[in-house]
Amino acid sequence: MLALALVMAVVPEAVVLTPEVKQYERFELEMAWPERPSNPFDPNVAAVQGEIVMPSGRRMTVPGFWYQGYTRAVENPEAVGVERVEKLTAVGRAGWRVRFSSAEAGRHRVTLKWKVDGRQGETAPVVVEIGQGRRAGFLKASPRNQWYLEHESGRGFFAIGENLCMYEKREGTYYFDRTLGKLAANGGNYVRLWQEYYVPQDTSIVAGAGDGHFTGFALETQATGLGRYDLESAWRLDHVAAECERLDVYYQLAFEMTVWWQSRQKHRWPRNPYNAANGGPCVKPEDYFTNPKARELVKRRLRYSVARWGWSMHLAAWELWNEVDNNENFDPGANEAWHREMAGYLKSIDPWRHLITTSWRDARMFALPEIGIVQAHSYWGAEYDAATYTLQDTDHLMRPYGKPFFFGEQGVEDPGAAVKLDPEGRHFHDTIWASALSGAAGTGLYWWWHNYVEPLNLYHHYKPLAEFLKGEDLAARKWARVGTSRPNRPVTLDVYGLAAADRMLVWIKDPLAFRIDGGKAVKGPRQDAASVNVTGLADGAYEIEWWDTMRGEVVRRDQARVKRSDHFGYGLEMKPPGFWGDIAARVVRSNTNVKDEK
Repeated sequence: MLALALVMAVVPEAVVLTPEVKQYERFELEMAWPERPSNPFDPNVAAVQGEIVMPSGRRMTVPGFWYQGYTRAVENPEAVGVERVEKLTAVGRAGWRVRFSSAEAGRHRVTLKWKVDGRQGETAPVVVEIGQGRRAGFLKASPRNQWYLEHESGRGFFAIGENLCMYEKREGTYYFDRTLGKLAANGGNYVRLWQEYYVPQDTSIVAGAGDGHFTGFALETQATGLGRYDLESAWRLDHVAAECERLDVYYQLAFEMTVWWQSRQKHRWPRNPYNAANGGPCVKPEDYFTNPKARELVKRRLRYSVARWGWSMHLAAWELWNEVDNNENFDPGANEAWHREMAGYLKSIDPWRHLITTSWRDARMFALPEIGIVQAHSYWGAEYDAATYTLQDTDHLMRPYGKPFFFGEQGVEDPGAAVKLDPEGRHFHDTIWASALSGAAGTGLYWWWHNYVEPLNLYHHYKPLAEFLKGEDLAARKWARVGTSRPNRPVTLDVYGLAAADRMLVWIKDPLAFRIDGGKAVKGPRQDAASVNVTGLADGAYEIEWWDTMRGEVVRRDQARVKRSDHFGYGLEMKPPGFWGDIAARVVRSNTNVKDEK
């Protein structure tokens, strides 16, 4: 302690690690520390925070975090894909970091304040110049249209993506290097990541991040023990977050996973550090929601996450739980109180005010004003029509809350059957288009990324939708469902879409073109004489732009006029080019004088 006291006679300095940044980019400072605090993850005994005076005079408080740097390498370079093993090697000394980003350009004055193991102090102020940038700012619910998201600048945002919650085996960050690039190259801009992990059934293995099973970016594990964090895992998320920044992909970070709290999972709950049998505060799994010590430990992890990743504009939302209502002995009242408390705490410490979401289907938690995005999960048997299932589940689960919504997970119940019966990804294609034109704030995030999308390289399905929606500011209009005013030709066609007074986005799907019937894939004929009458547009002339949904390009342009409601088949008659499976159209009011059809 004498040596520490002598070292601490010198006031720690704040060292700038990112000398040139612009608005909404990461600014980072380091504060070296002579030795590891007793517990750098417990802010009750060791806490650092940045006090920032912005050019406008506004003040921002940002929590700091304990950091260890690493370098990575492939331990078995002869291997490929998920058989590769990532090896991390610590570099430099561990110490304190503070990260922030600013919406303001100009001079910022930063002071780091610390309180560690009974000592406290602050650094000399550091002046930070932040340059003018071109980024659009953090995401929020749009004030123009409650169903959609937009940036602080007012630029609309529509999520197109999938789950990439965990890496397989021990490939680590290299897994995301392979998959994120493919998604982004095909127009994808959104992924869901987890701070959780699965564990091997072999209970002799001490479970932790990278133990060979599916692994997210877990902080608190059996290996770390209660209230201690895995710094290798946190560094991996740093790397993936940086890739998201580089590729312009937004990510949603889920904190909790329900399977850890199910006592019937004999290889999980008995290894949970919160279990009283392991020295934790919870006698039963459901105690996690009500035990004061457990709730305090949750807040520590939330604080660490805000400190380390909250600065990022590409962090779209915090997700408090994955499928919380699958927990044993689920209590809606306790769950509502827990969500209100944790979401309120997040809002109190997150100066960037990220959106907050959770899952799965509990109405009381989704109704909380603190929950900014509603997300359900939806799975169906392969014999069901994916588009119809998507729309009906949307209406049932998510539309009633008056908030942005999307499916955080979607997919068939049996991915093995999908690989065998639908290797081209027809149902996957249909879920993307149906969810995008349902009024949702994003496509459904497909779940079977590791054993369906990735091995069959189905990323190309995202690109046509991304091209179709490019330039569409969905929050700029009040949309309603596209209606029809007469039976479609053929009558089996389904019409999906969004209609405003002067604009319409339409997706026409033939559910008989591809279906699973009796355990076999059945393909129907091409449609060369289809016709639908859609409603929802104001009277007038319109340009119809027909899109091939597999190639992502315009295949024909038509002109038509809305028929008044005193006609049978009133509305806009649409006669698409010949197609198999589905076709889309953008319909826009025209200044051209189009004659009425007799």
